[in-house]
Amino acid sequence: MKMLDPKEAEQLVLDHDTARHQGPRLIRHKLAMRTGQHLPRDYIAETMRIHDPADFSKRDPTAKRIHREPKVPLGINERWSADGHDKLNRIGFPVWAIVDDAVGRWLGVWVVPSNRLGNIIAYLYLDAVEHVGGTVFTTPVFASSKP
Repeated sequence: MKMLDPKEAEQLVLDHDTARHQGPRLIRHKLAMRTGQHLPRDYIAETMRIHDPADFSKRDPTAKRIHREPKVPLGINERWSADGHDKLNRIGFPVWAIVDDAVGRWLGVWVVPSNRLGNIIAYLYLDAVEHVGGTVFTTPVFASSKP
């Protein structure tokens, strides 16, 4: 940094972040590898803030928050959640389960040969529907809106 002109150092930083996707640490390492110039991370971050403050704030790890919606149950047996659990898969016990969203009641838990095969999952789902006393209404999969 002491041997570089400030404008030259600034241009090095701007040239290595043309897509505006890299953070100061990555730019610092790339500059060192490609040009042999070692710039302080704080200098790189300050240069990025000056030239593009909006994009720099987007790179902040706290800016990438996942938007979550509260779960609102519709009613008993209106919506079910089903999932395979692979924790016991290593010892040969893949598990698949269905839970009622509204009350959190377990509708079924099964140890199956594989919790990733569609025919096994379909059978277990239909078994749970029959056990609850419901019927399955299906719509054609390849229904077309074209005449």
